Amino acid sequence: MNTLEIIREMRADPALAEELRAVVLDEELRRLPEIVKRLAESTEAFQASTEAFQASTEAFQASTEARLTELAEAQKRTDATVGKLATAVGKLGEGLGEIVEVSCAAVLGAVAEMKGWTAIDGPGPIDVGEGEVDVRARFSTEGGEVVVLAEAKSRLRGDDVKKWASRVTDETWRGRHLYQGFDGHVLPYVYGTLVYADAYTEAKRAGIGVIGPEGERRPAETL
Repeated sequence: MNTLEIIREMRADPALAEELRAVVLDEELRRLPEIVKRLAESTEAFQASTEAFQASTEAFQASTEARLTELAEAQKRTDATVGKLATAVGKLGEGLGEIVEVSCAAVLGAVAEMKGWTAIDGPGPIDVGEGEVDVRARFSTEGGEVVVLAEAKSRLRGDDVKKWASRVTDETWRGRHLYQGFDGHVLPYVYGTLVYADAYTEAKRAGIGVIGPEGERRPAETL
């Protein structure tokens, strides 16, 4: 039987063809088509999974970029709001300082009237370019003219009194804040809407008068 006859027999008898294939091919070689098919199926599944993962990653990236843009805009709005609040707080602080100074001037005027002093000038703030005096006033008294220099704080502490004492006792600094040609007495005062105990201690030590919303709490000693 030649090769052509064998081929014809195999085509006519599938069982014979399978038997012959088993003889010619070993087990692993016969399973190769199935292995290749499964490998192809696995490759297709992996590719589909990879494409799905890539699509998910792109969607996540787009979502993240959108969120970052939203956060950046929110940060801009927050910064603008904080800036406005800082400005408002600054203006509020300035306004509070002015209220305290006005209160100090009003109380000082009332104290002077109770003492029988006559106002010549002030009371009011003065700025000579090297530090403002919150309240300065000149009065005529039975003992002659006096000038009052006062520092005003909403909360008056001992350190505030110390700083004020070092300034007001400096003849050079004090001279810049007095009236030209004035040769009378200078009375240093501090004013506090709220006065702490250590402020009284420092005021007594430095000879500085203390006034509050209700009036004079401690008289000043002349410089």
